[in-house]
Parts: sequence; C-alpha cells; structure tokens
Amino acid sequence: MRVKSVADPGSFLPETLSFDPDTLSGKPAPAPQIALRLIATSDLHACILPYDYCTNRPVAGRSLSDISRQIAIARAEMPNSLLFDNGDFLQGNPLADYVAAANRRRRAHPVITAFNLLGYDAVTLGNHEFNYGLSFLQRTLADARFPVVSANIATKLGKSPSRDQTFVPPFAILKRSVSDHDGKRHKLRIGVIGFAPPQIEVWDRDHLEGKIHMRDIIASARAWLPRLRARGADVIVVLAHSGIGPLDPEDGMENAATALAALPEVDAVIAGHCHLAFPGPAIQVRAGVDPVRGLLAGKPAVMPGHSGSHVGVIDLHLTRATKGSRRWLVTAGEARLGLRATSVALAAPPTVPPLRQAIAQDHRAALAWSRRIVGQGRVGLATHFATTAPNAAMDLIAAAKADYARAALAGTRWADLPLLAAAAPFRAGGRGGAGNFTDIPAGPIRMRNLSDLYIFPNTLVTLALTGADLAIWLEHSAALFRQILPGETDAALHDVAVPSFTFDVIPGLSYAIDLSQPPRFDPEGRLINPQANRIVGLSLGGRQIDPKERLLLVTNNHRASRAATAPVEHRPEVVLADGARSQTVLANYIRRQGVVGAPPSPNWHFLPMPGTTVRIATGIGAEAHLSDIAALRPEPISRDAEGFLHYRLHL
Repeated sequence: MRVKSVADPGSFLPETLSFDPDTLSGKPAPAPQIALRLIATSDLHACILPYDYCTNRPVAGRSLSDISRQIAIARAEMPNSLLFDNGDFLQGNPLADYVAAANRRRRAHPVITAFNLLGYDAVTLGNHEFNYGLSFLQRTLADARFPVVSANIATKLGKSPSRDQTFVPPFAILKRSVSDHDGKRHKLRIGVIGFAPPQIEVWDRDHLEGKIHMRDIIASARAWLPRLRARGADVIVVLAHSGIGPLDPEDGMENAATALAALPEVDAVIAGHCHLAFPGPAIQVRAGVDPVRGLLAGKPAVMPGHSGSHVGVIDLHLTRATKGSRRWLVTAGEARLGLRATSVALAAPPTVPPLRQAIAQDHRAALAWSRRIVGQGRVGLATHFATTAPNAAMDLIAAAKADYARAALAGTRWADLPLLAAAAPFRAGGRGGAGNFTDIPAGPIRMRNLSDLYIFPNTLVTLALTGADLAIWLEHSAALFRQILPGETDAALHDVAVPSFTFDVIPGLSYAIDLSQPPRFDPEGRLINPQANRIVGLSLGGRQIDPKERLLLVTNNHRASRAATAPVEHRPEVVLADGARSQTVLANYIRRQGVVGAPPSPNWHFLPMPGTTVRIATGIGAEAHLSDIAALRPEPISRDAEGFLHYRLHL
C-alpha cells in the first residue's frame, strides 16, 4: 500500500494506518459473502384469520394471521430477507365467496390487503385464482403493491414460449441493497419467475376458453430462464405452483417442481399445489428428492403446506464471483419449515402488522353474509362417512343439480332422456385434517353451510353420455379405494393419494363396488387395469342399464373438462353449460323447497366380502354419525396424533 508524501501536491498523511495481513502477504482478500433468506407461503385459500367461516367458530393452528409472527421473526433474524406467496390465495372459504359475490370495486380484496400490509415481495398465480373468472382476477390484482408473475399463462401464444403474450409478466427482477458478512452494502438482483399447472386451461374451460392458453411448465422455463439470467439476475427463485413430481420431465406435467429444480439456472424452488409439507415425511425419497434436507435435484426447496399451516424458509449463501459472467454464486443453501432453534437473541420482539384490524370490515361483512338463513334441513348433513356409504348431503346436492337442469332443458330435444346428477364430498378429511368434514345439524341452513357443502365455485354442466360411459365414470370414482383381498384384516380402505372430491356418487342409480378388483384407473385418471370392472349391477329404476342407451348427467365444469379429454369414443356431448354456479343453484333450490333433506337413499354399497375387514380414518364428531355406516358394523380402533378417528368396518 502506498502512502503519499506530505511534499506531494494535494497529498495527505493519514492519522492512523491499518494494514491488511493478507494484502501484505500477497494473498487475495476473501471474496465477499451474503446470506439471503427466502420466506414463503402457499395455498392460503383466503385463510387470513384463524376463523372457520363454515362452522362459524375460531380455529387455531392455521391462517396467515397466525403465521405472520413467524414471518416477522424470520425477517428480524435475517435482514436480507424476501417474502413470497406461491398461489391459490383467492379461493377456498366463505370469505372468498362473499368477496366474489359482492363484486366490490372500492375496497381491495382482503387477501391483497394482507399481502400489501405484510410487504410481500412477489407472488405467482395458482389454478384457483381463475375460479371466479378473468375480470374478477384482473380487478383484484390491480390493487397489488408487489409483482405478480407467471411465465406459462398466456393470453396469446407466439411461435415459442418466450414470444407469448403472458397474462401477467413472466418474471420480475427485484433490486435490493443487502449487507455482506462484513457489513458492506451491495446491490443484488433477485430474479423471480412463476409457473402454474397447464391443466388450468381444462379445469376452468368455461371461464377461460379462447382467453387463456397454457404452456408446458418445463418448456416455458427453458425459454424464459436464460433470458432472466441474461437480464442480470444474480439469484433465480422459482415460484412453482406445482407439486413435487418426477425428476425427468413429462410433457404437460402437473407436478413439475423437481424437474424445474434440475434446470441449471435455478437456485431455489418454492413448490405448492399439493397441500403437503416439504421438507418432511409427507414426501417420499425418490430420484432427485431429499425430504430430510429439503433438496430437489440438489437445490433447496420448500412446500409450506396450506391455509397458513406452515412457513417455508430457504437460506442461501452467496459468494462474490471472481470470474465468469455472474457477479454472485450460490455456494450453499438450507431449507426448512417454520422457525429454527436459534441461539441468536433478538434485540426486541418483532412488530407484527395488525392483520385483524386491516380486514376487520371484510370479516364482519363475510360473517353477516354467511349467517343468512336460506332454508331448513330435516336431517343432519355430514360427510364423515360420505366416501364409505350413501350420504344425505350428497343426495341433496345431486337433487338440486338435477332440478335445475330438468327445468332448463324442458321443451328441448333432451327433455325425455333419463337425467341424473353426480355429487362428491369436498370436505372429507385428507390433507385438510381431522376437522375438515361437513357437519350441519338438522335445522336452519345458512349461506355458510352452502360453502361447507360445496366449497368450490364450480358451474353446472350437463352431459349426454351412454350407459357404458356412465360405468366408466363410476370406475374413475372407485379409484379412491385400494384393492382389498378376501380375508384381509384391517386393510386400509382408502388410497390416500386420491382426494375425496374425485369420488362421484350418482343418486338414482343402483350399483355395487367390488373391492376385490384392482382399480381400473390410477389417481391421474390413466387406464392401468383395462380388464378390471369394479362397478357391478348398474341399474336405473329396477332395470339394468343398456351400455348403448343415452342418458344425461349433471356434473360440474371441472369434471366435465376432464371428461372432454377422454378418448373420442367415450367423450360426452355438452348439452347445457349456461354458467350457473353450483352454490347458487343449491341456494335457490333450498329457498324454493323451504325444507330439504331426507335419510340417504341406499343406492350403492360394497360387494360383500365375508370374513374381511377394512380400516378407515374419519374426523372430529364422527361418533354422532355411526348410523350412516351401521350396515358395516363399525368398531372404534384408535385416535391418532392428528385427531383422526380410526374405525374397523366389516365387509
């Protein structure tokens, strides 16, 4: 180091001199290092406050409000922090339904209000953002004070993904001033890119046809990621509203988080969509997936549950590059859920933004709306055993659908065909937990009960199909059950990989399910056992259904869109799709009838298997509804740590 002489013009003589031993020895100074924290939520489903609007009571352990303290502590612990959400934030409870129904234009959506208040840095879109239509979504996002990104949702397709006109910007580069380990400030450019399941185009076809076009996730990533890096992104974070699937890409894959992580430009992945927790035992070890260390293809990744059940935290360690085109290199990364046991004492408890006050007006309005009485129920409507035996709640939903379609088709060429309606239990345990069951007592039926019975804002679609198609429809539904061998004892009845909402029942038909047969279709709807026939004795009005006869089936737009991708010979014809919402149809039916509900019609059952028992898991309050499965002679086994009640059933 050279110090100028006092004789030199303009020279100075420092009062003190400090000498760097590395400089004196000729060794290069250590490269600067930065610790960067990524904090993530996903699949919030409008769960802002710890309140279950369906049951009209507070609920602990979930909500953005509950985890906001964790977010604040994570930020206080690591000043170089960013906060992201991974989609499915606008739909999922009566609060969301109320906001969509009220069609407000002067107040921001309460979820957007919460995101603005907490200072989210960027979010991406999930599939449920589109459930209320494009106009509603566009108005809602207009109030966001943060970037909303998604690279594979297009309004107009180009010759390649990078030439598409995307619905929202494909990515954002967040410019942040951060401190290195020595306290020196640096300008860091964090690239954030989003992806959503390409199946959105099918699932919400009635809202999106001709308006939204979906690209394959991996194809879009390969087109956009190099551009993001070329724009100067020092770090690239992927917000993948997609599950943890195979390492090797498949065209049109729904769960692409692992394959995304394997792309060279990606530094970290925030996954979601499947409502699971990662790192953790919910995800099994397989190629490219390390559920203990929280790595996908060697990159740190999180999937932070759903409804505010978890906070995902990824810590990246960056080192200043000494060569090459990149300024900073990610040299290590750690992923976890929730808070860590830290030895770092915070100087003061972090301030938590007052979410309750910010959305108090929305909460009160949603409560008032949800408590309106629409009719009376003769019997209780519960779903604790809706996937095990005929169910009064499913009968009511199907009756409302059929009543609407019958009136709408009166006087048309379809009016004389037999008309049936399908229904499925949307709240029947699973990843939603032991409290995720509908349990409406006999008496007043309120608006919140409609969301409880039918949580999704689907629309009705009536299809024309054959008796053979109807049997295949029910074979898809029966994929919920594992194959049970005669004589087995306490075998698990339900395949936990299959969600309950895929289990359609069709009141009015009579049939049995042969559990000794393997499922004909896998959870993704792919044909795996062509010779298997679980549905036996399919009949209508006491007569066997002719495979060639024509019938009408009322379903929802989501299920109808899936049916539209079936092989041509089994693809049904759309007879009626006028945009009528299932919740509205149900509400109007109950209002007209005044009093609804009856004991379930015993239209389906399991084929008897003497000497064979199975095990099921049901939820809080199930004891009051054991009469629903009396024919299966239920016996209590245990209650697990999550609160599920396990019963033995005799086939």
